[in-house]
Amino acid sequence: MKTLTCWLMLAAVAIPLHSITLTVTASTIVHNQQQPLMTNVHMEETKAHQTVMGAEEDDSYLDDATYAKYAGRYVHIDTTWQVLGPFPTGMREQDFGADPLEAFGGFRQLEYDAKAKFPSELAPDGVVGWHTTKMDHHGWVNVHYPDIEWEFNQLFLGWGFNQFQAWARTTIIVPNIKLGEGDTSSDGLVSITIQLENVGDFYVDDERLSGDWYGYGLTRHTLRLQPGSKHTLSVRVVHEVRIFGGVILPPPSKFKCEVRLPFPYGHEGSRGSYQPMAQVVKEGTGGIIVMDAVDGVLAGEYISVALRNVGGQSVVVKSVKLLRGSRVFEAQLANQDKDGIRIFPSTHRPIAIRLRRLSGSRAAGDEYRGEEFTLRFEVETLLPDQPGEGPIGYLTTEALPIAQRKWGEPYIYTFRDFDGTVHYAAAIPPSNPESQPSSSAPVLVALHGAGVETAQSPFWLTEYTQRERTWIVLPTGRSPWGYDWHGASIKNVMNAIDSLAAHLPGVPEHLKGLPGIKPDPNRLFMAGHSNGGQGAWYLATHFPDKAIAATPAAGYVNIKHYVPFSGWLSNSYTDAHLRGILESSIIEFDNDVHMSNTVGIPILARTGSVDDNVPPFHSRKMVRLGQENAHNTSAIRLSEVPGQGHWFTGVLQDAVMTIFLQTHLHDTIVTLADENPTREEVKTVVRPSFPDTCVITVVNPAGMGSKCGIQVEQLRIPYRKGTMKLEIVKRDHGGELPTWIIATINIRRFAFSDLYLELQQQQPRERIGKLVIDGTSFDMTERVMSGSGSFVREERRSSKKGQLWKIAGNDGWKQHERHRETYGPAIQVLEKRVVIVLGTHFDGAHFVRTADRVAKLVAHDIYQYGRGDVEVLTDNEFLDKYGEVTSGMKEEGERVNLVLIGAGHQNSATRLVLGGSEVTIDTEEGTVSIHPTNQDFHQPGTGLLMIRPSGPSNLAMVIAGLDPQGLETAARLFPKRTGMLVPDWIITGPEMAWKGAGGILAAG
Repeated sequence: MKTLTCWLMLAAVAIPLHSITLTVTASTIVHNQQQPLMTNVHMEETKAHQTVMGAEEDDSYLDDATYAKYAGRYVHIDTTWQVLGPFPTGMREQDFGADPLEAFGGFRQLEYDAKAKFPSELAPDGVVGWHTTKMDHHGWVNVHYPDIEWEFNQLFLGWGFNQFQAWARTTIIVPNIKLGEGDTSSDGLVSITIQLENVGDFYVDDERLSGDWYGYGLTRHTLRLQPGSKHTLSVRVVHEVRIFGGVILPPPSKFKCEVRLPFPYGHEGSRGSYQPMAQVVKEGTGGIIVMDAVDGVLAGEYISVALRNVGGQSVVVKSVKLLRGSRVFEAQLANQDKDGIRIFPSTHRPIAIRLRRLSGSRAAGDEYRGEEFTLRFEVETLLPDQPGEGPIGYLTTEALPIAQRKWGEPYIYTFRDFDGTVHYAAAIPPSNPESQPSSSAPVLVALHGAGVETAQSPFWLTEYTQRERTWIVLPTGRSPWGYDWHGASIKNVMNAIDSLAAHLPGVPEHLKGLPGIKPDPNRLFMAGHSNGGQGAWYLATHFPDKAIAATPAAGYVNIKHYVPFSGWLSNSYTDAHLRGILESSIIEFDNDVHMSNTVGIPILARTGSVDDNVPPFHSRKMVRLGQENAHNTSAIRLSEVPGQGHWFTGVLQDAVMTIFLQTHLHDTIVTLADENPTREEVKTVVRPSFPDTCVITVVNPAGMGSKCGIQVEQLRIPYRKGTMKLEIVKRDHGGELPTWIIATINIRRFAFSDLYLELQQQQPRERIGKLVIDGTSFDMTERVMSGSGSFVREERRSSKKGQLWKIAGNDGWKQHERHRETYGPAIQVLEKRVVIVLGTHFDGAHFVRTADRVAKLVAHDIYQYGRGDVEVLTDNEFLDKYGEVTSGMKEEGERVNLVLIGAGHQNSATRLVLGGSEVTIDTEEGTVSIHPTNQDFHQPGTGLLMIRPSGPSNLAMVIAGLDPQGLETAARLFPKRTGMLVPDWIITGPEMAWKGAGGILAAG
C-alpha cells in the first residue's frame, strides 16, 4: 500500500537541445597484488582528490611512437580553456539543473567576452566574468578565482557556502584517419574515448556525459565522431565540499581531462588476426578482482574481469580460457546465456569467472607459490541482421597475480554479491578458534572511510590486529565511496559476511571442521571510521538486533549535517511542501532520527578534539541523543582524544578502544593473548538482552532490520516517521510468560523477525505470553508465528468496538501491496541486478539518439559508482528473453530490477509496467497525467522519472519525456549517488535548467 502524495506547480518555456552521435563506456580495475605504498588519509573525505593528484601516468594505452606508426595523429585538444564563474550551488543540487547561466541562454550558447558580467553573490559587486587558464601536460586544468573573498564568505554560513560551480570550455579535433579492420561499423565514424575526473558532468557539443566525481579513473565514455571533425567540450566545474574539502582556502578547483583513441586504427591485431572493438579494462581500480591464496588455498571461487565495448556494434563474449596457468587452473564464465554475454555498444560489463585449481596440478601447499595467470576471451562482433555470422576476435589480459598470504594475515576473499557481480572483502581470521565456547564466532565488521580502496590501503588493513576468537571483516561497500554504507553498500556488507560464513573462503581444510571457526552474521561488533563511522552509526540504528556493541569513530550524523543543503539555489523557487517531499527520500539515512533504536546497545564513540574534517560536534550530538533516548547519561560513552585530528594511529584500537573491545568480545588481540594467556573460563559473546522499554523508530521499512525482534513491514503514510513504543512486563512468579505492550504511531504492518523466531525455538522462556497492540490483545502462549505471518492494522473497522489489529497468516499480501523489496524510493532500484530496456519506437532521429545515450549513461553510472553489472536490451529483446513483466519474469530474471527508457508508445515494456499507475505518460497525446488529482501536463520539455513494482518482488524505473529535452531532464535525476533527493516519482519541467527543483512540476 502506498499513499499518493504530490506537489504541483505549472511551468512553461521549452529549451531545445541539439545532438551528435554518441556512445558511452566505462572501465575499472582492482589489483590484488602485494601491499602498495601507504596513502596519507588524514583528510579522509578529500582522499579521492589527493590520490588522483598523486597518481602515476596511465600506461594502459599505446605510446606516442606506436600511435604515430599506425594512426599518424592524436585527438587534438586545445590546452587553453575559457572559464566563466564562480556561481553558487547547493550540495548534490547539480543533477536538478540549477545553473544560473541557463536564465541567460546557457553557457554553451555564450561567446567568450572578457567584458561581459553575470550575477553571482559569491563575488564583490555581485558579478563575475570570463578568464582563461591552461591545461598541463598531464591533463590537469587548474581554475583560480582571485577576486573571491573565500574566507570572508565562509564566516556566516560555514564551509557549505564555499560550494560553488563554474564552467570551462575548450575544443577537440578528431584525427582524419583511415578506419582499421577492427571497426566493422559502416557509419564511417571514429571511436574516441573521453573522461573528466573531479567533475559531475560535461558536454561534447550539446550532449551530456557523466564525469568521474571521485577520481576513480575507471570509466571512459566512447564517442563515435566524424574523422577530422571539431567539437566543443564544456565542463561544469563544481567544488563539492564533501569530496574536495572545506578547510583549504581558497577552495581547490581542478579537474583532469583525458581524450584518446582507444587503440590505433589501421591495426589488424597480432599476426593479422581480427581485432574486436573491445578492451580489457585496465584503468583505475576495480576492473579486475582476484582473490588471494591463503596457505595455498584460493580464498574464493570467483574472479571478475571487466570488458568495454568501444565500437558501434554489440559484441558477445563467447568463452574464456586460460593461457598462462592452464596447467594449474581452470576458468569458465560464471554467467552465460546460451548465446554468450552480450555487451551493448559503448558500455562495459564486469565478467564473472569461476576459477578453480585442477586436481593434482602440483604438490599440496606449493600449487600457488608465485603463481599468476592470463585469460583470453573469445569475442564475437554482432553484425546487423546477420546473427551468429560476425567475426570472432580475442582479448587477452595482462598477467594476473595471486597474492600469497599466510593463515592469520589479512587476506582478500571474493564472493558473488546480490546482483551476481564478483566483489571482495578483506578478512582477518581468529587465532584460536579452538577455544570458542559457542558453535560460531562473532564478527567485528569495520567500515572504511570515503575514498579508501580496501585492498590497496595498508593503513586500513593493519589498523585492527588479529584477535583470539573473533573474525574481523573489512568490506568494500562495492567501491571506495560506495553508497555511504546505505542501500546497496549495506547489502554488500551483509553478503560479504554471509558468504564468509557459508563457504569459509581462505580457511584451510583442516580448520573448517572446528566448531568455532564459522562466523556468525547475526552477532556483529560494528565499527568504522569517518564515512565508515557514519556507517557504524547506520548499522547500529538500522540493524540493532545484530549488534553486540559499536565503536563509530569520526562519524558524521548524516549527509545534511556534514555539508548543509541550505545553499540550494532551488530554495528561492520552492515551498516547504515540495522540499519536504524531496527530503523524505533521504531521511531514512538520518542516523540521529533513528537513535532510539540504539537503546540497550553498548556504544563507545571516538573523535579527535581538533578534527576539522568531521568535527567532534557530530560524535557529541550522537552521544547526547543516545543518552536522551535511554534516559541514562551512561548509556553511550564518548572518547574524545585531546589534540588529535581526523585520523591518528590507534584511532580504532588504542588502549581505551582495546578495553572496550575486550569487554564485549571476551577476547583480546593476539600479542596480548600471548603475553597473558587466558586461564579463566571463556565467556560466550552474546547480543544485549531486549530492554524492558524502548521506542522503535522507522522511516523506511526497506532499509531497516529488526529491533527487539520486531520487523516493521509497512507504514500507514510512507516516508513519515513511524514509532512503536514497547514495554515488556515480566512476571516474577508462576512461570508466566511476559506481556508485550505496544503503542504504535504510523505503523500499518509488522512481523517478528526470523532471528527472533529462531531465538524463541532455542530459548522457550523468550516467548511472549500476551501481546497487546494499541489495545488489541492476542494470546501468544499457544501460537507459533511463522516467518510469513504478520500483524496488520485494520484501516476500516465495521464498528469502533472491532479489533484494530489482526493477524495475517501468510505473505500473500505481497502480491498486491508494496513491501520492503518494492517500497522505494527511487535509489532502491540499485539493490538488485539491473536490466536497462531501451524502447525502439521513438519518433525522430534526435529522440532516438537521446534515448540511446540515456541508456548508456545509466549503465555507465551504475558501474562507476557501484561496480554493478548492467545488461542493456531493446524492448523486443527483453520481452523475448524474459517474457511479460506483469506476468512474472522467467526464473533467471526473478531478482532483476528494470530501468525502462521511453514511455509506453516508445517502449513495449513500459506499457506493461505503467498499467494502473497513479502517474502515466502518453507521448502520442503529449501528456503526463496524475490520475488521482486529474492533473495533466502538456508543455514541451516535460519529463517523468518514477518507480513502480515489477511483478511481486522487483522494481521498474521509467525514464521518459514528451520530447528529447524532457527525457534528458528526467534522466539527470537517475539516483546514481547518495544524497540525491529523488522520491518515488518526479515530473520534470523545462525551467529546472536554472530553477533546479523549483522547475519540478509535481513529485510524490
